[in-house]
Amino acid sequence: MSNIGGGAQAHANKSGPTKKSSDVDDIREGISDLGSSVGDMANRQYQRAQDMATDALDDTSDAIQRNPLTAIGIGLGAGFLLGVILGGRSH
Repeated sequence: MSNIGGGAQAHANKSGPTKKSSDVDDIREGISDLGSSVGDMANRQYQRAQDMATDALDDTSDAIQRNPLTAIGIGLGAGFLLGVILGGRSH
C-alpha cells in the first residue's frame, strides 16, 4: 500500500513544478494580454476625448464668428458673475 502512495507522490513531485511553472507562465501571459488590452482601450478613449474637445472648440469658434456681439456679451456677463461669486463682499 505504501508503495502505491510513494509512487503517486513521486509522480506528483515530478509533474508538480512543471505544471506550476506552466500555470505561472499562463498567468503572466494573461496579465500581459490584459495590460495590453487596457492600454489600447485607454488610448482609444483618450483619442476620442481629444477629438470631441477639438470639435467643441471648432463649434465655439464658428459660433463666435457668426455672432461676435453676443459672444462678447456672454463673456462679460460670465466674467461679472464669476467676479461676484469669487470676490465676495468688500466692506
